[in-house]
Amino acid sequence: MTQQYDYEKLGLKCGLEIHQQLDTKKKLFCRCPAILQGTREPDFTISREMRPVLGEMGTYDQAMLTEYEKGMGITYEGYNDVVCTYELDDTPPFSCNNEARRIALQIATLLNANIIEEMHVCRKNYLDGSVPCGFQRTMILGTEGYLTLESGKKIRIDILSLEEEAARKIKTENKINYFRLDRLGIPLIEVTTKPDINNPEECRECAERIGLLLWSTKVKKVLGSIRQDVNVSIEAGTRIEIKGVQKLGWIPLLINHEISRQLNLLVIKEELRRRKLNENNIQNKPIDLSNSLKNIKSSFLAKGIKSGKKIYGINFSGFKELFGKELMEDYRFGTEISSKVKLISGLKGIIHSDEELIKYNLSNEDINIIKEKLGTKEKDCFILVLGTKNECIKAMDVIITRVKFAFKGVPPETRRALENGNTEFLRELHGGARLYPDTDSEPIFNYEEELNEIKKSLPEYPWITIKQYSEKYKTEERIIKDLIFTGKIDLFDKLIKLYPNNPSLIFTTLLETTTALRREEKNIENITDDDYVEIFSLLKKKEISKEAIEELMSIKADSPELSINQIKKKLKIESISISELNSFIDEIVKKNLKLIKEKEMRAKGPLMGEVMKKVRGKIDGAVVSKELENSIKKTLKEMK
Repeated sequence: MTQQYDYEKLGLKCGLEIHQQLDTKKKLFCRCPAILQGTREPDFTISREMRPVLGEMGTYDQAMLTEYEKGMGITYEGYNDVVCTYELDDTPPFSCNNEARRIALQIATLLNANIIEEMHVCRKNYLDGSVPCGFQRTMILGTEGYLTLESGKKIRIDILSLEEEAARKIKTENKINYFRLDRLGIPLIEVTTKPDINNPEECRECAERIGLLLWSTKVKKVLGSIRQDVNVSIEAGTRIEIKGVQKLGWIPLLINHEISRQLNLLVIKEELRRRKLNENNIQNKPIDLSNSLKNIKSSFLAKGIKSGKKIYGINFSGFKELFGKELMEDYRFGTEISSKVKLISGLKGIIHSDEELIKYNLSNEDINIIKEKLGTKEKDCFILVLGTKNECIKAMDVIITRVKFAFKGVPPETRRALENGNTEFLRELHGGARLYPDTDSEPIFNYEEELNEIKKSLPEYPWITIKQYSEKYKTEERIIKDLIFTGKIDLFDKLIKLYPNNPSLIFTTLLETTTALRREEKNIENITDDDYVEIFSLLKKKEISKEAIEELMSIKADSPELSINQIKKKLKIESISISELNSFIDEIVKKNLKLIKEKEMRAKGPLMGEVMKKVRGKIDGAVVSKELENSIKKTLKEMK
């Protein structure tokens, strides 16, 4: 169960950064199609290396330096038909995609923002390899907007930016990150709120409302097209950016776990002060223990030494039990340091003396040698790393830097969201040092006449639509939200006009049936809107029953080349009359007179199964149930 805090007392502040791909035909600064290529094999590959560059203020961004320290190689995979020399940084940018700009202006208007009359393209440096040129082109489109929550509270929108999507990361192998370039350059809008959110549920609602609003406009409505990051701070701590929050339901848990992490880091800071420790207590230099431990009992450490790796150790005076201090559920201070070491140095982690060292098969003799060489006393804690000399030295630098920050409290950083509600270190927090003007691009103007035209065609706010649909079709609001978030609200409108008497069946088909088929690893994307229209047209004409819908969808998902009518013929689905149905029922009832005599009306269940084997998909199950019940009642009366 999620722990609850006095958020007001803690001074909790949260903000959101939501990124959404726009549904345009072309990319933002070139004329390549904005279409993802799925699992299709690439046509070419290019390898590159990145290095940090100075920002506009003449300084390096710390997060870029962290990325550089990882020493990762980069390989780009591209496609001849959706990637051009612009994506490869061999051609200057084309003019800005006007279709994308107009969609972004519509979103900015819905969020009550002040529109920037003269937009300037800027470069935002990225060194993780996700952009081949090392920077993303971005421009501020609107400022000082707001979004109203159900309570009436207004969450201020800081800025809205129109920018390029990054390349999609495919894998990491042998310290090389692989990226596909088909996603690179797709138009993207970023919505950033002010830190006006003061509790986790409010944050979840705000993220949901922004997402609903975005999906009411012309954006890509596919999995992965929207991403949300959450900024969290408490008064005594600092701002932490949590990246990659994939589900709205994760938000409250992530915020509460981050509060726990910051509070416990502050406890460590206070405990260090109480123990009268300072940074001078960690001035000991790392020591190479490889020769001293060449006869070590631990099999994996012995194997490492034999392969030419080194064991380095460092002692932290007075730090006993602090590395074992729990920060979040199943996450300790030692875990925090270890995750940073893994990411930057490439090592598998660390060993520290607050752990149960028996799990590493370290003998008492081994431990005594380590303590003697490092000068570890009763109240101290030591850390070991295993790797090449360079890896160990880099890891020790990371460890020392992170432990030094324990005296200050909570380090500002960007962390990756994990499904269990915890987070792990991703990089240092980006600052303004990575942003500077793009001299290759001209200013872009937003004219008042155009804005007035856009205002005339704004969609209804989705929370109003949700309430109206929920009341009209007598269903829960969450069902309508799901239709919006799956991009099926327009399709629902088409189907309800065609088949108005059973909205519940349409909801079930578009949401539950598609979910069930997706779990069976069916390619639901092969079922088009026209296919759904054809299915419900057949249903309206009583050429199929509702029981046939799932089977038709399943085959269409596997065989997109077939039409719904072709699948219907393949399944030999032909509608039957009531008289034909009753013939089947009479035949089955006569074969099961003994069962009916013993169980009376309880025999209906097993007999229903037998009848449906013959007529499934040909006539409505409710009709079958009614006719079978009448037949059993009639038979029982005759038996008496």
